Amino acid sequence: MDSQQQEMLRKAWHEGKEGCLPAIEQAKAWALREVWRSEGKGDYGMNSYIASKLRKQGRGKQGGGSPTGQAIGKFFSKIDEDVDWFPGKGNYENNGAPTTMTPQQRSAIARSAMTMKTNGIQPTYARILATCPNATHNAKTQQPFSKFTVYTIFGEDCYDDEPFLPWEHKSRYSKKALTDDMKERRVAFTEYIFALGHNARWFYNHVAWIDLCSSILPRTEKKANEMALARKGNKGWISPGSELSSENLPGNPATLKQAAWGTIRIWWFPMLCKGKLHVQVFDDDFPGEVPEGAKILAEKVRAAINVRFQAATSRPDILFTDRGRGFYDTNSGNITAQWGDSVAMHGFRTFMGDNARTQPGSLQDVLLHETAVSWLRKRLEQSTPKKCWEETREAYGQRLKRCCDDVNKVCDVEGLSRGFPKRIRLLAECGGDRLKH
Repeated sequence: MDSQQQEMLRKAWHEGKEGCLPAIEQAKAWALREVWRSEGKGDYGMNSYIASKLRKQGRGKQGGGSPTGQAIGKFFSKIDEDVDWFPGKGNYENNGAPTTMTPQQRSAIARSAMTMKTNGIQPTYARILATCPNATHNAKTQQPFSKFTVYTIFGEDCYDDEPFLPWEHKSRYSKKALTDDMKERRVAFTEYIFALGHNARWFYNHVAWIDLCSSILPRTEKKANEMALARKGNKGWISPGSELSSENLPGNPATLKQAAWGTIRIWWFPMLCKGKLHVQVFDDDFPGEVPEGAKILAEKVRAAINVRFQAATSRPDILFTDRGRGFYDTNSGNITAQWGDSVAMHGFRTFMGDNARTQPGSLQDVLLHETAVSWLRKRLEQSTPKKCWEETREAYGQRLKRCCDDVNKVCDVEGLSRGFPKRIRLLAECGGDRLKH
């Protein structure tokens, strides 16, 4: 290899667009992710850690500085969508669609989104997947294009009035700030857990994480459109200057209430234990998140554990739930009679015993089953049928189980099942504030 060829290779590896990662840094990022995951770690904190080890193309001793964790997340999304990726291909900060998407697919997605909005239907990722299954299908990965890719098209190709004023996603944080009192209670909870002295293996072997969940299904196309708009709340794809147009105003949140006309509520429960996630739909006469419903839950959990761990010498025998009103009294924290009696009858114990006063009501970012449910709901959103108002209870139950199978196959459920002590340490370190998964 002559000097000219070597110089070409050097430039290909070490030089790139200003402010972006050159090929050698991209390769380093990919390698660091492989090492991180090979050590059995979850993805929490991974992107920020990897970003701190990289340098963008730039001048001076420090080069262009380190990228953000968010930018690295986008970079990895692009890698995962492109089976032909190699270091130096493209630019991860370029918000254009991946090269695997054809211009025809991109155009179809943009037209569909703008037509939805014109017809009073809020364009969402799930609706685009349902309406344009061919346009959103990545032929190389055999999976839908990511939400990031679809929303990039919204922000570049879609507009309300003029093409030179494309949509902007004007959003606000939906999470409310924790009060100082709640932070103190969360710190006190970490001290309670530390005092028990249980390690990750103990939680893995003995605890089943369960909850009562529900999904609302529309029964008419009109209700489906209203619900999609209401879920978006005050966030939406809007061109500058068109904020007060009727199609850009938020939906009525009352359409998502349980008693709303034109909907049905389906109750189901997740069970996370020993590295596996299980879901099951209740019958249509299930009473809901009340003590009577919790009583039925204990019976279903016993049956599920008996089936899943038939040959096991030991089975999880401790149930960890939130402080929902079916499990504990809202004010005193005392266990409800129905839940306590049913738990004992089926050979279980509750992690918090007969009183959960020490357990804060706001622990959604800490409890393991909440993460598993978020994985499920993401897949439920992606798999929403085009005519979702025609989906039956039975069909929804089958779809929920398919989503659960995908979670067990794709997500780090094993690592999640061992992650509670780590979350408790992080909670203590951040002074009771919300964890950033």
